[in-house]
Amino acid sequence: MAKRLPRTPAHPAPREKAVRALLVTAMLAAFPATAVAGEKMRVLVPDDDNLQYMAFWLAKGAGYFEQEGLEVELVVPPAPRGAPKLFVDHQADAAVLPPPMYLELIAAKVPIVLAANLLKNDPIELVVRRSVLADRKLSDALPLRDRLLGLRGIRLGVAPHPPTRLRALFSSQGLEAEAVLSLVILHGNEQNDAFRQGKVDALYAHTPFVEQAIVHDDAVVLVNQSGGEVSVLKDRQIHVFAFERRFLDAHREDAVAAVRAIARAERLVHASAAQSVDVLARAFPARDRRELEKIVALYTPAIPDVAEVDSDKIQSALAFFPDGMKKPDLSGVDLAAYVDTSIAERANSLVRPSWAGARAWWMWVGALGAALLGAVAVRGARKANGARR
Repeated sequence: MAKRLPRTPAHPAPREKAVRALLVTAMLAAFPATAVAGEKMRVLVPDDDNLQYMAFWLAKGAGYFEQEGLEVELVVPPAPRGAPKLFVDHQADAAVLPPPMYLELIAAKVPIVLAANLLKNDPIELVVRRSVLADRKLSDALPLRDRLLGLRGIRLGVAPHPPTRLRALFSSQGLEAEAVLSLVILHGNEQNDAFRQGKVDALYAHTPFVEQAIVHDDAVVLVNQSGGEVSVLKDRQIHVFAFERRFLDAHREDAVAAVRAIARAERLVHASAAQSVDVLARAFPARDRRELEKIVALYTPAIPDVAEVDSDKIQSALAFFPDGMKKPDLSGVDLAAYVDTSIAERANSLVRPSWAGARAWWMWVGALGAALLGAVAVRGARKANGARR
């Protein structure tokens, strides 16, 4: 009888060790990393439910800040207009700011640094009651000038500040808004109530009023500004992500990480509307999902493809300063000193692919990895059996 040799563990060859290590690394990379604890960053937002800041909310809701090693703490003023004072009082390290606020801070020479653009096309749409469109034989297939002329005599509801842009829309077609329309100034939810009750037949509105009118009150988009069809109101620098100068000087790597998270969010919304809606639905559970689906569809073209800023676009923001507000004086101000393009450049060069865009590829990697690991395991088992014989 042959003498049985003592059992010895089968040791994989060096090549098999390398293969296993490579596969484990690839499979771990297939899943987004989550930071256990991160550097705290206080981010000021004028209002905590404004979906014009969609790129920021996606970065936060999808966990991109945490994955970059940052713990974002929101700083929200009692009223939106209180946001600039909180920034001046050093209550925040970074801020999401609309044009009126960052223009006022720059004019006052507050040490603010713009680092990322959150919105490039104007987020206001012109929507009209469906029955009115049918009666007037209007549709978005008509030339823009014909659509605007077709609204002659219509009562249009608009908030106090946007008429500046409404006039720019009509002026782009050689028309005067007040000569074509009857403007009705309405605040906040008054817009939806007036539209629902038939006091106005059209609205010039942004979120949340525009999606509510479309989803619940049979409004139809006649002029899609967020889609970029109005040349003077597209490719701009609207809402921005900015830093306090002293924070930026002390924590530049954190600033790059934060902008990288925003860049990932901007890629996400272009890669997957469905996943973007899922993220926003978790962040804003009280919102009607149909409204979220509608506003994501409308605002996706308005969100930059990459995070970047440009000092030359600050003046164009000033050109559309809201009605009823004192326009800040930027004469003599070195605007380039309030913009840092290098942050976005670094962030974009290091940005990780969004899970939505990479999911199929990683699923393939995972399946291949599992198959190869299985093959390696079988081979190891066969060697072990051979050693026992």
